[in-house]
Amino acid sequence: MKKTFIIASAILAICLSACSKNDLTEVINFDEQSEASFRVVEESEITAQGLYNMTIGALKNNFKAQIFNGVDNAFELASGSQDPATKALPPLLYKTVRIEYTTLDQDMKPVTASALIVYPLLRKMDKVMLINHGTQIGFTMVPTQYTSVEAAMAATGALCILPDYIGLGSSSNHPDLYLNHEVHGRTSVDALLALLDYAKAKKLQLNSNYKSYIVGYSQGGSVSLASLRRVQQLDKATQDRIRLDKVYCGDGPYNLRRTFETYVEDFENGKELGLGSVIPLVINSMFNSYPTEVADLDYEDFFTEWALSTGVPQAIKNNSENVIDMLVKFNGKNLDQILNMEYTEAHPDHLDRLLELMDRQNLCQGWQPEYSLKLLHGNPDGVVPFSNFEEAVAGLSNEKVETKVVDINTEILSNPLLQHVYGMLVMVEEVLAWKF
Repeated sequence: MKKTFIIASAILAICLSACSKNDLTEVINFDEQSEASFRVVEESEITAQGLYNMTIGALKNNFKAQIFNGVDNAFELASGSQDPATKALPPLLYKTVRIEYTTLDQDMKPVTASALIVYPLLRKMDKVMLINHGTQIGFTMVPTQYTSVEAAMAATGALCILPDYIGLGSSSNHPDLYLNHEVHGRTSVDALLALLDYAKAKKLQLNSNYKSYIVGYSQGGSVSLASLRRVQQLDKATQDRIRLDKVYCGDGPYNLRRTFETYVEDFENGKELGLGSVIPLVINSMFNSYPTEVADLDYEDFFTEWALSTGVPQAIKNNSENVIDMLVKFNGKNLDQILNMEYTEAHPDHLDRLLELMDRQNLCQGWQPEYSLKLLHGNPDGVVPFSNFEEAVAGLSNEKVETKVVDINTEILSNPLLQHVYGMLVMVEEVLAWKF
């Protein structure tokens, strides 16, 4: 069991797959500044098989193959289909482009961010997709380093962009903001606008009647919901340019307080954490997002001596730890082995202050979707509690909202992390088959 988890950990931190640039060909580096709102850093071409290897294949090699049958079939049909209008050859080649663009951080200060663009060659595109990745920790574990399984969605014939979040990729010198939904929603929509500038500058074969879609799972699910909210805050001319059709969010931590409280409830009921590293990640993001409000608090006070002895909380604070180290060190631990319960009980107002800051990032209230939204969640999900789905449905449901519950067979998928992975596979399959 430990071996299985370590293998899984090397591939996935909530939603992660790995690949190598060896799958790419004709790498070109650019030093000049683009005339548009982006700068091309590197571009390559990749085959359909290479795209599969770097996304679905990399993840599949480390789990039971049969649970990938639906995704495999959907990818094969999507990547090999012909354009019914032009009878073009199957899009066997894809372009990958790493760009940098400017966005704003939590203090509304400019910051250089990075993103990966992926799109099929030899086919005219009618879809634009903003794809928000799941939790990926470590400077090599980001989309621009070709490590996101969601990039497989380019096989649908879409022009795709996958932004690195602030604190990762080109902004790795910036404090990690993790679940700061406001910042990441803005950053991702800025990436989408940069993608449209890229398409115009490069004169891509993008249909004049294109539609845009926002997709994300796990952390990417909450960032996608935040991206929808951000789009609705833009002026009409910009919204018209984006042409958003639908948003698809899977298993996202939309309500941080409820997520944290569910972890406490699970602990009281004798359940171990599905992903223990989430605890310092969330606490650190509150310290980084609201430094003034917590200036009199000490980040390390919130963790046990054992947790601090692993170096994980400190590495998260310094934005330096590799994902496999964090997952393995905190695997199978209970909440009280990581969170310093004696401290939080002695200073309940300190924990309450963090929970109040988490409330500021609550995506489940204070607004309503004005575009089509689909919410998917696995039940149970051992990493992102199902209570997030319930909160989102209760707070956001209107005629624009569609829901889907993925019933998890806990006898087959008893590992909390694998439960979470399975929900992602369902979502990726639906997008590849364009059933959402």
